[in-house]
Amino acid sequence: MELRHRGIRSDNNQQMETFQIDQKSSDTKDEAIRNQKCLSAVPTLLVSVAVLIVLNVFVFYMDNKLPAPPIETNSNNNYFVAKRAMSTLIKLANLGPRPVGSYENEKLAFNLLKTEINDIINAVDKVNDIEMYNQKVSGSFILNMKNWKYLLSYEDLQNIVVKIDPKQGINDAILLNCHYDTVPAGPGVSDNGVNCAVMVELLRILANTPNLRRPIIFLFNGGEEIMLQASHGFVTQHPWSKNAKYVINLDSCGAGGREILFQTTKSDSYLVDLYARTVPHPYGQVIGEELFQSGIIPSDTDFRIFRDFGNMSGLDLAHYKNGYVYHTKHDDLDQVKPSVLQNTGENLLALARAMSAHNSTARNNGTRSKYVFFDLFGVYMVSYTELSGAFGNFIIVLSSFFSIFLSLRFTTVGMNRREYSLHLLTAIVSPGCTIVAALLSCLLVAFALDRLGCSMSWYGNQTNLLLYFGTATWSILTVAAYYPKTRSRTDAEWTVTMLNGVQLFWTALLFVATMAGLRSSYLFAVMVLCPSAASCALGIILNAGRAPAVWIAGYAASLTVPIAFVLYLTQMFASLFVPIAGRLGPNVNPDYVVGALMALSAYAVVGHLAPAVALINRPRPALACLGAAALLMAVTVVAVRPVGFPYSAAEAEQRFDLIHTRRAFHDFGGGLRYNDTGYMIVNWDRQGPRTVAEYAPDAVRADCAAELMCGMPITGSLAQHASWLPVGRPPAVQRSAAATVAAVVLDEGGDGDDRRRRIAFNVTGPERLTVYVSPYPGTRLTSWSFAGKPEPATSWTGHDVYVIKHSSAAGPAAGGPQNVWSFWLEHESDRGFGEKSINVTVTYSWVIHKELVLGDEFQSFVDSFPRWAHVNIAVASVEAFVY
Repeated sequence: MELRHRGIRSDNNQQMETFQIDQKSSDTKDEAIRNQKCLSAVPTLLVSVAVLIVLNVFVFYMDNKLPAPPIETNSNNNYFVAKRAMSTLIKLANLGPRPVGSYENEKLAFNLLKTEINDIINAVDKVNDIEMYNQKVSGSFILNMKNWKYLLSYEDLQNIVVKIDPKQGINDAILLNCHYDTVPAGPGVSDNGVNCAVMVELLRILANTPNLRRPIIFLFNGGEEIMLQASHGFVTQHPWSKNAKYVINLDSCGAGGREILFQTTKSDSYLVDLYARTVPHPYGQVIGEELFQSGIIPSDTDFRIFRDFGNMSGLDLAHYKNGYVYHTKHDDLDQVKPSVLQNTGENLLALARAMSAHNSTARNNGTRSKYVFFDLFGVYMVSYTELSGAFGNFIIVLSSFFSIFLSLRFTTVGMNRREYSLHLLTAIVSPGCTIVAALLSCLLVAFALDRLGCSMSWYGNQTNLLLYFGTATWSILTVAAYYPKTRSRTDAEWTVTMLNGVQLFWTALLFVATMAGLRSSYLFAVMVLCPSAASCALGIILNAGRAPAVWIAGYAASLTVPIAFVLYLTQMFASLFVPIAGRLGPNVNPDYVVGALMALSAYAVVGHLAPAVALINRPRPALACLGAAALLMAVTVVAVRPVGFPYSAAEAEQRFDLIHTRRAFHDFGGGLRYNDTGYMIVNWDRQGPRTVAEYAPDAVRADCAAELMCGMPITGSLAQHASWLPVGRPPAVQRSAAATVAAVVLDEGGDGDDRRRRIAFNVTGPERLTVYVSPYPGTRLTSWSFAGKPEPATSWTGHDVYVIKHSSAAGPAAGGPQNVWSFWLEHESDRGFGEKSINVTVTYSWVIHKELVLGDEFQSFVDSFPRWAHVNIAVASVEAFVY
């Protein structure tokens, strides 16, 4: 309180008036002005939604932008023309499905590509030497696929190999690979006809390119869909493979869009930098590589064979958009526009030329450090070594700490030690509580929808992803609205502190991810770099304590790029993962994965600015409306079938395999113990068992405890969740011949009591055969007629199981004679062979649709499935023996 006097100084006799001013009252009024809410709830909500819509439209446009193909088709030009490649693709597509062993694959597609290549060879100038090699391969190898070690055996697979050899150059060659075979269910236009057509056009251009220094090998392989076997035949048996040092592998798990760079090798990883600097339309994220190599994505490519068996360095590229059509009848010409081929062709042409240039790949820096790479909206790709990335990340961490220090220095003036500690603790803990709330709310919604039978509502209608994004957003903003506030700080000062707390959270994630060696830490670096730079600049230019509103506005503007980048990644991963959810099997609830992804995306987009809710006048009614909207959407998904139903006949189909199977189980003496016939129904997604229960109510779960590998003709985790529907009529006799097995016991000792025994098999059957071998306790499988030492693939009731998968490309379906697959197994037993020592099950699978003979009953059952189901059919026979 202060005393003041009022009067006229010139009049000394005038009585002075004394009055007092209440300083506390003045301070209260000043603080009320400073704490005045500067944002209204409804306009703020509308503006925020508008900004998110604009950013989403921008990233959607950039993510789907493709180059316009040129109209000119003059064969003398040296640039890529999609129209010519499209002509080759149409010819391939018109052949229909081309599974290994079919006439379409082994004769028609093989001859079509040979003709196209011969036309190029005959028309080429003598700029480079060019040679074509028709390779037929047989062999075997062990491949670890999804933690199952399969022995893969193949016979008479075909490859077309072409080499462009510069007249003066070096021996280290570049390999370009595609596969022209398909699955039995579809024509495989994108998987992988598109890339083979692109390679034919590249061959036409590069054959007349004068500046090449390294040879370029084009491998059109005829057997990828049978677990990568034809590429193994090339790597291990073709003489040109010895000089192939670099590989560009091309594949697809979708249809259309850009091809994405999603795998690299540790050796010569600088090729990523070459790609980034060379191609006109770079596209790829290293986080995708880390996810793919973690095994989360249920797929693999020939790239693995070239890397692991051929010791090659290189890049793996694939089309992934519209994964709904992957391995279905819808993978047709309607899904692929010429601009898709143009994008891929321009990138590959530039990359192949650069890699073939004399000094392009000679830049080996002697380190095996991998590269961090990511594209910025498809316009530019950033690439740097892992070591450089770690150094840069630590610089960003230090800068972030410095910017936080600048802000807190102004916003915590006058605090005592206790206030300061509580203030800082709240800022540190609150972001973690917020993200936990977002995750838990989304997981709770996922659990509830699954229990109500409404999981995967977003599968055919991706708008329903907003249910999880909205739920997470509501949780984030609600928690932020109830942050405990330090009373001595104004709302604006408190908001500045909490924004720094969020930045500190991302900075901590960046530090931990960098220390863990995760190259995907670049995502956290993007989240921290812009706001920390803006905070530093604002902290130096402005006093955050005097102008907090201006500081907040500048800080919010700096988040535009990180938020747009997060939305870009969210759209990419939604495009990839949502279709994959349709083939994860019934044992996985994909809503948990999608809910967690949306929660993290919402936190990265909304959470950074969530503390600004403190500046909004009466935010709780708006939050209540947002929560009510999320609840209404959840109720709509459950109650309104057209909104929440996952599937559609046009595109997003539900996948099933239906296999008409005959089974026969023999006892130790060779007599028939049990036989039956039924339909094996393979459920590919979470909703599969519910659909089967509705359309095949008598189906039961496969009995995996009683019979080796469930007594089923398929392997892997899907067999354990398959359904079995017993029927009376066996499958119709198939064209390729009766399935027979002849086993010959070779007693090496000659006295009938030898501890070692060899069983020789001569199997006559279709193009796909599988053998399960499971020794009894005290018996060991010691050797076999295949490559490598026997390794168990999995276990069954505690016993090792060896899985041998055989593919043939030269049977009757391909126009050849009936062949016999011969092999032997050698095992030893501690107790001799007067009792059970080993289980052997042989399964025969007829999968080429054109060759299948279906009984009327089975055809009626197939037709009874709903129109929105994609049903892949096959016929199988299972013969189980005990020796």
